[in-house]
Amino acid sequence: MVGLPALGLVVDVSEDLDTVRTWLASVPPMLVIVENSEDDTRRMLLASLEKGIRFGKTILISAGARNAAEPVALGMNRVRAKLLPDVPATAAQIVDYLRSRDGAATEPVAYRTPWNEAARLEAVAQSGLVGSAPDAAFDRLVRLAAHATQTPIAMFTLITRTEQWFKSRIGFDGEATPRDWAFCNETLVANDFTVLEDLTQIESMSHNPTLSEPHGFRFYAGAPVRDPLGFVLGSICVIDVVPRILDAPEREAMTTIADAASSLIRMRVLERDLQKLRGNGH
Repeated sequence: MVGLPALGLVVDVSEDLDTVRTWLASVPPMLVIVENSEDDTRRMLLASLEKGIRFGKTILISAGARNAAEPVALGMNRVRAKLLPDVPATAAQIVDYLRSRDGAATEPVAYRTPWNEAARLEAVAQSGLVGSAPDAAFDRLVRLAAHATQTPIAMFTLITRTEQWFKSRIGFDGEATPRDWAFCNETLVANDFTVLEDLTQIESMSHNPTLSEPHGFRFYAGAPVRDPLGFVLGSICVIDVVPRILDAPEREAMTTIADAASSLIRMRVLERDLQKLRGNGH
């Protein structure tokens, strides 16, 4: 499983077509990339997806070595792209194309948003977490994050359209901040574990009021917390008032705690679905 920066998507990768077909049999994905699309079997897979009604909103990208250097649209949801020797370069080319196609330049000046922001915001709303009552299980995970990294501040944040809301927090007063104050927005866009060792050295943070007194924040680290479909709802994060680095065990602890929060959310969703079924008499 790989998170694509700036897209907000989690990508499952496999060379086995039977495995891919199993994935496609569940929830239709937002994006399918078929590499080496000149291969007859893979070309047939693309053709079947293009004809399938279930995949009408799925963007299908055929990446081949003989394709043109720049991505070319072949219809509303079909794109042909160049398969570059370097995987990150291929991914970056696709990211740039999708964001330019969807008018990413019109997003708010104060903060960046991932390509799938509309769907992500719907996932945040569907989670039912924003504005919900305190939860001791999440509180324990946040305290564990602060302890594991020896930082004075730790949070479980949820990123809405305009706010960063704290489901759980330690060492910070207040239930929310404006989204343009949110270091966790960097984790959201990166779609991966993010460390900002000295906030004063990052130009985009120069006007962030939390770097000034009474807060004086200097360090941030955050790991994505995801819903069952892989959308980033927010992060488990830690903050310090001095610049610092995280060692390997601290990084591993942070990602493990964020994974535990994601698993807890999946459990809550299953419990909620079971209650609905019982309420409907099933």
